[in-house]
Amino acid sequence: MSVVPSMAHVIINRDSGAADKSALTRQIDTEFASHGWKVEFVPVGRDNLHSRIRQAVGQAPGAIVVAGGDGTINAVGTACAEVKRTLGILPTGTFNYVARNLRVPGDMAQAVAVIVQGQVRHLSVGEINGRIFLHNAGFGLYTRMLEQREQDVRRFGRSRLVAFMSGIRCLLRSHPLFGVELVADGRLERRLTTTLFFGCNVLQLEELSLRAADCLRQQKLAVLSLKLRSRWEVAVAAFAGLIGRLDCVKTTETFCASALRVQTRRRRLKVVMDGELVHLRPPLDIRFRPEALTVFAPPLGTDELAAMR
Repeated sequence: MSVVPSMAHVIINRDSGAADKSALTRQIDTEFASHGWKVEFVPVGRDNLHSRIRQAVGQAPGAIVVAGGDGTINAVGTACAEVKRTLGILPTGTFNYVARNLRVPGDMAQAVAVIVQGQVRHLSVGEINGRIFLHNAGFGLYTRMLEQREQDVRRFGRSRLVAFMSGIRCLLRSHPLFGVELVADGRLERRLTTTLFFGCNVLQLEELSLRAADCLRQQKLAVLSLKLRSRWEVAVAAFAGLIGRLDCVKTTETFCASALRVQTRRRRLKVVMDGELVHLRPPLDIRFRPEALTVFAPPLGTDELAAMR
């Protein structure tokens, strides 16, 4: 068990989720106080998100903690990886993919207890143009699904049911092919693809494709390219992904890479990273970073350890 300081610097995004953060901050303060810890809140917003996070991560003497959804966690995780600081996570988003993959409890009291007890894990992550992702990234159809989800969330409210129905709605449409140039571990290839997907979480990848999960065991990123030319092929690929057999679909190509560069003719690409949309300029320089981030998280269970072997 690691020794951690008895003060938490909690980074919270004032521009995400509910407008009134007072109830959330009171709850966080109460839970840490029950363990004898003090809390200093570090509010950030769209105008100063990355600069304020870097300042807090670089200078705050206590434990670095983020209370938020996947987008805020991603931003704070990137800053922590740069200076090798351990990240604590209090999941307060709607989907909380990062926290769920780490088995960080959704209950606030339990999540705080994980941090206070100093339970740590070393995570291998992916990186695109200097920004890390903790479980996956991608563009193309993957981006369109996220954009459709955000439109439907604004109209119908934020829930998992809305997200699921939004995904189905998006899949039923036709989708263009991207012309991309890939340099993967020094090998140049050109291909047409509906979507490129990069994964670095072995447990999530096992749910999609056993072949992709093997890449992580080789200490490499899993790269999936889907070339879907009809609604039928989209439907087949979606069903195969649900049952963990995406690598059996002929329209899917899976390969492993320690580093790759993706070039397109587009001036900007909309890229999804850990469930959040970011705009990046090509080329995309992507690499696998073994054990680049330390997080407060429950220890791996027996089934998780077996999956990673």
